Amino acid sequence: MNLYECFVCGTPQEAETCDRCRSRIRGDLSALPELYRGLEGCRQRAQSGSGDGRSSKRLYAPVPGDERVLNLLGPASRQPVTDARDQTGEMPFLALLESWCQAVSEERALDHVKTNATAMTAMLTAHLPWICDQPWVVDFAEEIRELVHTVQRITMTQPRKELLRGVTCPSCEGLTLVRHFPGDWAAECALCPSVRLDERDYRLLVQSQAQSLTA
Repeated sequence: MNLYECFVCGTPQEAETCDRCRSRIRGDLSALPELYRGLEGCRQRAQSGSGDGRSSKRLYAPVPGDERVLNLLGPASRQPVTDARDQTGEMPFLALLESWCQAVSEERALDHVKTNATAMTAMLTAHLPWICDQPWVVDFAEEIRELVHTVQRITMTQPRKELLRGVTCPSCEGLTLVRHFPGDWAAECALCPSVRLDERDYRLLVQSQAQSLTA
């Protein structure tokens, strides 16, 4: 049996990229189409003011929309950026996905896909097993994760995490069970990636642990 260090997290295991990192990358990719639609709905700059009904004077024309959103939704430069002052903000959403789709297409002799979030995300997800075997998967994972976090901050859709107190993980027996909002599971262990409980299993776990304390 061959052991490798995961390209992304460095954990020793039998594949170039561990199952936990593969699952995280797949989850980030699956979130992108919905995040892009949410981003399109945030073009307008949020209104703010002093609250006293008076308007503040401006010495310059306001940007017609949220600058961060316009930058992410806009096109990328067709020419290499040679002056740091010419590049501000994050790399545009679709341009980032397109650059990775082009890399996969060129290396695998594939046809290019349409430049929209759904098509490009589907293409990258379909080739994820191959991507996870490439040394550059760490850059891919970091850029996709940063894109997800950036859009979540702008659209205010960051998932919330609640520690489930008093209930121990059935695997590691630690007080490490959490619930994510939004999320698909009633409880997950922060340390054991295999422990994910639906509502029924979590309720049964709580009941069994309560009974053991009273026995």
